[in-house]
Amino acid sequence: MSQQLFGIWQLLILMAFIDNSMEINYEFTMEDERITSDCQDEAAGTLNIDGLFDWSNATFEMAEEGVTLSGSKTVVWDIQPSDRVELLGSLYYFDRGTWQPTTLNMVIKDFCSVMFDKNQVWYDAYSKHIANSADVKDSCYRVKGSVIHFETYTINLEFGSGVPFQKGRYAIRLKFRAFDKNGKIRSNEICFEIKGHFLKKSGWMK
Repeated sequence: MSQQLFGIWQLLILMAFIDNSMEINYEFTMEDERITSDCQDEAAGTLNIDGLFDWSNATFEMAEEGVTLSGSKTVVWDIQPSDRVELLGSLYYFDRGTWQPTTLNMVIKDFCSVMFDKNQVWYDAYSKHIANSADVKDSCYRVKGSVIHFETYTINLEFGSGVPFQKGRYAIRLKFRAFDKNGKIRSNEICFEIKGHFLKKSGWMK
């Protein structure tokens, strides 16, 4: 259960680049309690979500209205405070027994610089509820051992998309990569997938 909320936040990040005059309201439902799974066919040394955070001091409660979080998480990713953190997101669709890439992809070159940007999609669902935001603005995910504290709040995963989704299984693949001050990528990338279904709720015009 400890991995669920992180997956929700990153799904919201993946939707940040979508913009269209007609939006459809979707809910994303994850297909099992494990929430995340390891990425397939990744390079040796690639870490899963447990290589990014330790959630042992956080508590989660699952309810019909969403996930309620309280407590804190600790950064365990072993990179340097001066590194640049890049986020890549890709959406896959399960078709005829294999996972097929879709056209929905995104790259956030410097995630830490926009982590607390109020105009970003993930702000209300994630950054807004970080209690020690002044500290996290500086450390982000770059300082091993730093603690991110949360106020107690409930997240309900709904969002508007200008891209219609067909019925079936989807996988959201998320990668965090670190680059040193010379622009060299570090070998300990983070990669994980969140599998589930998109449920159409309603449609509206902007």
